[in-house]
Amino acid sequence: MKLIEEIFSRNRPLAILGSFLLGLAICLGLYAMINTVEVLGINSMIKPIKFALSTWVYAWTMAYLLFYVNNQNRVKWYSILATIVMLYENGVITIQAFRGKFSHFNQTELLGGILYVLMGIMIVWLTTATLIISVRFILQKSYSINKAFALSIKIGLLFFVIFSFFGGYMSVINSHNIGGKIGEAGLPLLNWSTLFGDLRVAHFFGIHSLQIIPLLGYFTSKRITSEKKALSIVWIGSIVYLAFICFAIMQALKGIAFI
Repeated sequence: MKLIEEIFSRNRPLAILGSFLLGLAICLGLYAMINTVEVLGINSMIKPIKFALSTWVYAWTMAYLLFYVNNQNRVKWYSILATIVMLYENGVITIQAFRGKFSHFNQTELLGGILYVLMGIMIVWLTTATLIISVRFILQKSYSINKAFALSIKIGLLFFVIFSFFGGYMSVINSHNIGGKIGEAGLPLLNWSTLFGDLRVAHFFGIHSLQIIPLLGYFTSKRITSEKKALSIVWIGSIVYLAFICFAIMQALKGIAFI
């Protein structure tokens, strides 16, 4: 596909990272059919599959979008850092899944606790680096793309950073559920709680602003010839989307299940 070729030509390290994680998700999906290990009552392979798929989308999205950052030397170092951190995170999640142990909120074993703390430190490091490179993009004096698309990338990056840090709140309270313990009934695959408030809902939609908002900007800029109108659509769409995420946060904090 032309899009995949474009991604590889723009940022090879992140393109390769994404491809590896997509392959990992497929392999784990096949293994899940015969896996008998469970964590909190569900197939232990579900979590590493979800994270591998999510990281694949992140890696390929960043490979595509960071091409528009004027300082590509900074992008190169960011890509190396992202590759190291994402391989570590997915590695821990996968290994712990095979062991039948928690990868997050692990307070039951020394090894799992250490791996989790290191994961948190590395994620904060990467998220801070993402904030820095996002600010650099926002403060650029010129862009190789139209204003509506550029605006959507700026907003998408900022939302991504904000709700990546929001994930740290779950670490602070040592849970993603509000009103009940982790586990029990949840949605298929996503496993979002159907009994209690679940902060993962807002975190999920928040970090995937990185794809949704730029897609809005891309297609708007392609179809709307008026620059002013295109910018307005991006702003309105972003505000509505942010309002939805805030609603999901308030719902979870009140202990109400998303569905």
